[in-house]
Amino acid sequence: MNYTGRLEGLLTLLAPLSHIGESHGPDSYLDTQYIIGPDGYPVEIFCYHGNAFRGMLRDCGSKYMLDRLGKDGRVQVPLDVFYLLFSGGSIGGDQSVDIDQARRIRQAIPLLSVLGGGVGNQILPGKVNFGDAFPLCAEVQHMLPEHLRSEKHISWRQMTSERSFSRKDDAKDDNLRTYLQPEDRPLLEAGGQMALPLETEKVAKKKDAPQQMRYTIEVLNAGAKLWMRIDVRDLTEVEFGALVSAFDEWSKAPYIGGQNRIGFGRVAAEFSWHDVRGPEERDFLQISDKGRYLSETAQNAKKLYDEFLNQYTEYLTEKRDGLVKLLEAN
Repeated sequence: MNYTGRLEGLLTLLAPLSHIGESHGPDSYLDTQYIIGPDGYPVEIFCYHGNAFRGMLRDCGSKYMLDRLGKDGRVQVPLDVFYLLFSGGSIGGDQSVDIDQARRIRQAIPLLSVLGGGVGNQILPGKVNFGDAFPLCAEVQHMLPEHLRSEKHISWRQMTSERSFSRKDDAKDDNLRTYLQPEDRPLLEAGGQMALPLETEKVAKKKDAPQQMRYTIEVLNAGAKLWMRIDVRDLTEVEFGALVSAFDEWSKAPYIGGQNRIGFGRVAAEFSWHDVRGPEERDFLQISDKGRYLSETAQNAKKLYDEFLNQYTEYLTEKRDGLVKLLEAN
């Protein structure tokens, strides 16, 4: 059975969202683009890039795969393979097409088949297209599914605010200065520590740089909702399970955008599955503070993918370099 259709997602912000477009000095602003509005005229709106969501899922899916393959010990891969799995890789030399190698890679690494990447000197096309996520606002009414449209939706500009932060200069805190090395301290002291010349040079350059500052971030407010569409074409059951596994890993820390370290970007998510043959599952995937829920279809696909990874783990036990050799350049 193959899967072709689309996933429609509704993301509810449980914390402010930072998705930077332009920065002026210490101030950062939301990324925007122009669309043709309901009245037929260009209008500027905010959107969360589908490519950012795709990159986040790639990270989650690759982590899930390597953790499963290394359940009896951490799997470590060379830097070029690491970049391929987590960043999509790159192309070296003249581009070529090796259909047999591409077929082997798709069979061995379903996640790479789903999201695509640059392998050696050829591009492996993915099978999933990620659209931008638009806020449920007045400017995009004509672009939303019928059931999400409402005359009560406000402008996206009414959903934003600015959050200001301060970073203090800890060197001016008397309680902490006892941990600061005096400026006239020699590089090497008896019974002390040696400061590396490079570090000393860096300190000298930064000595007069201000450490205390105030900066501002424009955010989309908590409570705002974003709609997105992900188109899926011709995925095998195992590949569909690989996609579900990426969502499953993301559910452990469902954040999007930047400034996650201070809690920004936390979301609740609802995804529905719309198969081109007709069947729809409104509750395909749900992520909230209560945990995550997978529909029967999603669970079965993930189960098949987990079984595939279990079998692959046995293969790697005998040939630990098998995964790396497969991905080496032609």
